[in-house]
Amino acid sequence: MKKLYLLVAFLGLACWGFAQEEGVMIINPGRETFLHFPSSVLGNQYTLTVFLPEEKVPLSKRYPVVYVLGAGPQQAQQAQAFVRGNGVLAVGINFTEKDYQNRAKIVEFISRELIPYIDTNYLTFAEPSQRFIAAQGTEAALTAMELFAKPHLFGGLAVASAGDALARLALPQAPFRVFVSGTQQELALAQERLQWLGAAYGEGFALAYAPDGQDLFAGVDYAYLSAPKAEVALRRLKAVSDKKALLLDSDETARLEVQARLANGRTYAYVPVSLRMSPPYLQWNAARGELRPLAGAEPGKVKITENVDKKTFSVKIKLKKQ
Repeated sequence: MKKLYLLVAFLGLACWGFAQEEGVMIINPGRETFLHFPSSVLGNQYTLTVFLPEEKVPLSKRYPVVYVLGAGPQQAQQAQAFVRGNGVLAVGINFTEKDYQNRAKIVEFISRELIPYIDTNYLTFAEPSQRFIAAQGTEAALTAMELFAKPHLFGGLAVASAGDALARLALPQAPFRVFVSGTQQELALAQERLQWLGAAYGEGFALAYAPDGQDLFAGVDYAYLSAPKAEVALRRLKAVSDKKALLLDSDETARLEVQARLANGRTYAYVPVSLRMSPPYLQWNAARGELRPLAGAEPGKVKITENVDKKTFSVKIKLKKQ
């Protein structure tokens, strides 16, 4: 009798626990939120939010998936505009900057637990080419890059405001597809690094300036990441300086911005690592986007004429002393 009583008590506790687990799923039109999502790697301290391109599940067809590190229910408005505008399913995990100190565990959780869970429970394309990862901030970007570097896992990467992350962690050798948004300095560093890895602008990566306070989903250019290779080939560069002349014996600077146009007509930022200048009266600072007279230059004034070599897509600055 005592054993029977203990068994009944145990079953009662198990049923209560199951009821509690049932209560952790919150369904809203267009998204499903799982509070305390269970993980053998991370425990149950995080919230998983699946943003749907349709009002509810089961979905009517298969969709590509974008994993957005740090996204949660608080980004619902931006996320739902993103998934419906792009025809994708987005998966957000509410990691904070502090959480990324456990990068290895997050990488293991996403690659071994989360991706299989999503592909099993939702209509998705299981091919890596139809799976993308995005992050904002340096530590989040480092985590996303480590996942992106794993073979046969993701087809594209988007990082926003990533600081020096691209220079700190290895990426796979090209070909790949990467979208970077950030400040002038961040874009300059990204372009130098990605070109060093053998990536071609357009076919391998694209850049965009990020406004202050950009939300997580604004930093994911899905149209670029998923476009066929022929559509993102670099077709034209346009260079514009905010000044047409500089005094050589002064501290004044001229800002130079370069715009890249791809085959599909979309335009992006371009930060040349170096400029071809003739004669070499000025120096180029890619991190600042500035042209500045060389120290100790003789007195005089140079006229700045922007130009682009259409064959090599290199920016040339023609200087004429006046």
